[in-house]
Amino acid sequence: MTTVSATIIKKDQKSDRTWNVKIRVWHNKKPAYIDTNHFVIMKQLGRKSKESETLVIKDNFILDRVAPDLKRYRDWISSNESYIKRLSAFEVRDKLAELRDGISIEVIDFLGFCKNFIDSKKKVNKVSSAKTLTTVYNSLVDYFKSDYLPITEINYNFLKRYELYLSNPREITRKNHSGLSRTYVQKGVREAGLHNHMRDLRLLFNEARNEFNDEDLGIIKIAHYPFKKYKVGTAPLTAHRDRSVEEILKLKNCELPEGSRAELARDLGMLSLYLLGMNAADLYELPVMTGNEDRINYNRAKTRNKRLDKAFFSVKIVDEARPLLRKYAGNLQLRYSSTQGLNSAINEGLKVLSEKTDVSEIDFYDFRHTVGTWIRRKCGYSTDDVAEALNQKTRTVTDIYIGDDWGLIDRMQADMLDLLN
Repeated sequence: MTTVSATIIKKDQKSDRTWNVKIRVWHNKKPAYIDTNHFVIMKQLGRKSKESETLVIKDNFILDRVAPDLKRYRDWISSNESYIKRLSAFEVRDKLAELRDGISIEVIDFLGFCKNFIDSKKKVNKVSSAKTLTTVYNSLVDYFKSDYLPITEINYNFLKRYELYLSNPREITRKNHSGLSRTYVQKGVREAGLHNHMRDLRLLFNEARNEFNDEDLGIIKIAHYPFKKYKVGTAPLTAHRDRSVEEILKLKNCELPEGSRAELARDLGMLSLYLLGMNAADLYELPVMTGNEDRINYNRAKTRNKRLDKAFFSVKIVDEARPLLRKYAGNLQLRYSSTQGLNSAINEGLKVLSEKTDVSEIDFYDFRHTVGTWIRRKCGYSTDDVAEALNQKTRTVTDIYIGDDWGLIDRMQADMLDLLN
């Protein structure tokens, strides 16, 4: 508990037999003092009690003079309890002295801002972005062991320490699907993961500056910018994660318990391959199939809000995909409450699938990478054609005038799948 009161220090009597009135800050069982412009003599003091040698201020004139400052200090302490828990008595004193001198000491809770920003992402259905930003939020809570963080703590020295923290194994506690807390050791992130994490932290910091600063009006509440000195840099090149034909056939033909996560991971991985690298988020959104459809027309979840053409794509339903579509299309939403739940199940299933087949470190994205590599390297199509097949290319005005022709896409799909026969 933090308290403030007007007092004197008995041993600090001046040569003119006066004492300076001080504000005593009591915090974490330690005192610190703020000087005032007021002085008292012995007749303005009295003993705390008949038995006590402690001198206290009895003069109402002096007490009235310091009362407004005490009220301001107490109001600030009450409004910033979570913040001052992290401070020493001397640091609290310095903050109150700044308040006395008219210096603005508004404390911006960075984690509070992050939580509100992430919630706003969820409300506009940007769940994927919210998930990666939530990872940053949770990691900061783990690091500081608090859900309150003054934005001034995000500085260059912290960023360097945080880098090291992320790169090493660390114990974390999270709630599982049943709502129970589970503590486990999280592996250190690799180079690409570290880049993405720090990039997302920078994004949150920039959004906070946009929220609290108004450069047009000269209002700068967040003056520092640690990312000027700390460089996130460019993302490292991702190593090829394509799989060989032999590995894909191993995965396809692996016998697994019906209804297991491993079966789910295998089936959806193969379905992704058959449908030219369709992501799990798009598989999750597929409606129930009647059996009469020839194509799946959809807007790719990852990029539909970033591209002028809404990332529209049309893929042929090949014979290999039909039984899997009957099994999973429209049912994944019933089985899992969100794409996050589906991704978690897939990842757990892939670990089992990897052990069963001796195909190491399988990632769901490997199936999409495999599509691109096979079409380019094994089937001989151009890199532009690959971009078309993976829906990585925005359709231009010229494309719209020409009209949609998915013949090239269908040929690439057929040639790629012939490799499995």
